[in-house]
Amino acid sequence: AGHVCVTGERRQTPPPSVLLPEEHKRSGHAPRCRVLRQEAFQAQGEAHASEVNAVKFSPNSSLLATGGVDRLIRLWNVAGGRLEKTQVLQGANGSITSIEFDPLVSAAESSLAAGPHASRSSPPQEVLTGHTDKVTAARFRSTQWQAVTGSRDRTVREWDLGQGACSRTIQVFSYCNDLVCCDSVLVTCRSVIPVDGKVTSLSLSQDQMHLLSCSRDNALKVIDLRMQSIQQVFRAEGFKCGSDGTKAVFSPDKSYALAGSADGTLFLWNVKTDQLEGRLPGVHRSSVNAVAWVPSGTYIGSVDRCKTVVLWR
Repeated sequence: AGHVCVTGERRQTPPPSVLLPEEHKRSGHAPRCRVLRQEAFQAQGEAHASEVNAVKFSPNSSLLATGGVDRLIRLWNVAGGRLEKTQVLQGANGSITSIEFDPLVSAAESSLAAGPHASRSSPPQEVLTGHTDKVTAARFRSTQWQAVTGSRDRTVREWDLGQGACSRTIQVFSYCNDLVCCDSVLVTCRSVIPVDGKVTSLSLSQDQMHLLSCSRDNALKVIDLRMQSIQQVFRAEGFKCGSDGTKAVFSPDKSYALAGSADGTLFLWNVKTDQLEGRLPGVHRSSVNAVAWVPSGTYIGSVDRCKTVVLWR
């Protein structure tokens, strides 16, 4: 069995505003996401020298970052709807397992690396050490110069990036596969939400009211953070969670839940109707490790065990 652990503290500050593309900032509405067509994709074979574990779009929707077992982060320009290599970030001493954008890029492996520099092939700006086992997740906080990491050493660590030091260590029940940071007042004490199967990923909705989990029981679950209970469960014939690191995500408008399967197929569920919206088979030839949805809602990215990154549009 798996668990979703929720920790929080009462804050006097209001929740942060949601970052949206310029055309959506004026209207105040989140981007509308559309169902992607199977024929509208670009596959980039040999994107990395080995298995690709992580994929993330930048907040302004112009860049895609991928990271893998080759210890590299590759940045791709996607502004024109096509993948174009722009930069390589190096310096990690282990596999890249997680990527997060801020003004800098944060990548997680055995130690947390932050970048990039301006050069075309960039070492990390700073390496944070303290975990005693593999780092599996890294997130920036909305407050300046703070980050949070999770590890197989059964701890979650908060970091003061200005000092380059750990500011708090939280012990958890088992090793941490993923984490999210929520800065609005949703909870005031720690709670544990049991789910069936080992949890492989977490995705927080933009309104910070719901959490999407993926687990090894081959199911996605929508958790209501106000009620602290499971609200929906998504399963489908043929969907199989391929590894302990398989990542699923909400769409930016929370209308869809997206995950990749062990057979290379992408599965898309409609959150409003509780139904499977569609499958995208035949492009990935191996287990899909991670997926990402661009903040503008127009593209998704997916990566697999056979060195491939795919941009769907």
